Amino acid sequence: MSGGNIIKKGRVIALGAILACSIGLGTLSVEAGNDNTSYSFTIKKEQANSYTGTEYRQTTTERNTWKVRMYKSTEGTNTLTTYWLEKSNGTNVSPTVDVKAGSGGSNSGRNYYIKGNSGANAANVRLTAENNNLSSSSYSVNGYWDEETGRILPSQYNTYYTTEYNK
Repeated sequence: MSGGNIIKKGRVIALGAILACSIGLGTLSVEAGNDNTSYSFTIKKEQANSYTGTEYRQTTTERNTWKVRMYKSTEGTNTLTTYWLEKSNGTNVSPTVDVKAGSGGSNSGRNYYIKGNSGANAANVRLTAENNNLSSSSYSVNGYWDEETGRILPSQYNTYYTTEYNK
């Protein structure tokens, strides 16, 4: 083997080692957990907004979904309440979704996985809700939410998808 081939072989091995390290380091990113943070608040009359405290959404992709599940509503089983994410200044940073109430048990209801908007990336956000129709009555809701699940919205869905509890 000539000296030139040995140098070329050494460069190829060094380049391969650098590439392997780069790939390995690229996979050490922080992944979001699919958590169940509980919420409980009163949905106000006349579609006034109700909301939780803020949580930091670190993702940089809009298709990294956030989640909401409403397992109980004193308005009744299978009634709808409109949810979305917003910043604490009131700027909406996700599409709205009408969530159907479960039967009241903490395992009832469906998980709704919704994409964020670019304004929700690397931002403090809160779960916000209102009555889905204009009403002079208020009611209470209970459920779980997560500002960032790590689940990427599948391409066949434009805005959100649902799953059964714990799926």
